[in-house]
Amino acid sequence: MPKIVYKPRRDIPNAIRALHTFSPTEIREWVLSKFNKSVTPQSITMWLKRNPDIKEQLKKEIVKIELPLEEVRDSIFETGTFELLDSVDIWIRDMKRRKLRQKTIDGSIAALKRLCKGYFKIKGIDLRKKGWSYKHPDRLTLEDCIEFIDLMNENYPDVDLSTLRLAMRNFLDSKGIHVGSKISGAKHISAGKYARLFVDKRVLEDILDGIRQISYEAYVVSNFMYNTGARVSATLDARLEEIRVEGDYREIRIYDKGRASKYPKGHPWDKVLPEELFEEIKLITGYPDNNKVGKIFNISAKEMREISREALEKFCPEVLEQYPTLMVCHFWRHMFAQHMLRMTEWNYGIVASLGGWTVKALEESYGKPPRAIVREWGLKKIPELRG
Repeated sequence: MPKIVYKPRRDIPNAIRALHTFSPTEIREWVLSKFNKSVTPQSITMWLKRNPDIKEQLKKEIVKIELPLEEVRDSIFETGTFELLDSVDIWIRDMKRRKLRQKTIDGSIAALKRLCKGYFKIKGIDLRKKGWSYKHPDRLTLEDCIEFIDLMNENYPDVDLSTLRLAMRNFLDSKGIHVGSKISGAKHISAGKYARLFVDKRVLEDILDGIRQISYEAYVVSNFMYNTGARVSATLDARLEEIRVEGDYREIRIYDKGRASKYPKGHPWDKVLPEELFEEIKLITGYPDNNKVGKIFNISAKEMREISREALEKFCPEVLEQYPTLMVCHFWRHMFAQHMLRMTEWNYGIVASLGGWTVKALEESYGKPPRAIVREWGLKKIPELRG
């Protein structure tokens, strides 16, 4: 009998049908066992990439096989297969109709997978050891989700569940299941974690000077973020043609984080440009003499992060020690909020308008005014009601 030779076009699909998985490692083991042929997982991955139509058809075949089964197997959690399941497909289409950003949709799908598996590889969490069993999303119930939360709170009380809770609520709502107050919709526990992050202005000037010595453009970017409260992405996307000058008043429209369904380009915010910052922008761009249009800055976000971290480590290392997960460019948005709140005597409306928050978001992030300030206002202002 002639020896049967391994043929990827025939045998990779056969392995997938037999194993119900697209895992290159498992397919490799199957090929080795069947044909005594050593192939690399990378070669299998590349073959699937070169044959997307075959891969798509195989996904549909596996879904048809898996759906009627009462027992849930790993194969339904494969990327691509999971998204074809009826309830997940409907949910994805719901989210797309609401024009959620693809990054948000992908994050929600990943959260649902973690819920259905009860397994978080990165954090080493495995609820399967605590009595949890795989859940099929089509059969997932409100009671399943409540059990998941209870198990997490009992066994991993320090893990923040906000992302998972929000995905649960959204997915169950898509299935027509009323959640109400049984699953909290509260924000991430990190909301407000930087409420006490405050650095004196003199130190901030040292940081800016340190950045200026490394890169003048990085300094102007940092000064822009500090003066406007803009995020680094919106700052690096700021454009010369969005600058408006009316006498001594100068402003620039930027497009920052916002709901994609309402603001496809990002939320538009008009930011005041103080004279010093305006002159610095003119210096690095030649505006308006050369009629140049386009982005103000050429530096990358990666380079900004590296330079910012270097300056923070030098001039206020205690900040990074206290807040090890701090986004070093976002530091300037925090400083804008903290100093502007104090300068306006905690006028949340003004600071929210200038920096690009809602009043509610600003209060959640930085807390209510200190009690000493409230007492001072009370002593000074309440008697004036009858004065």
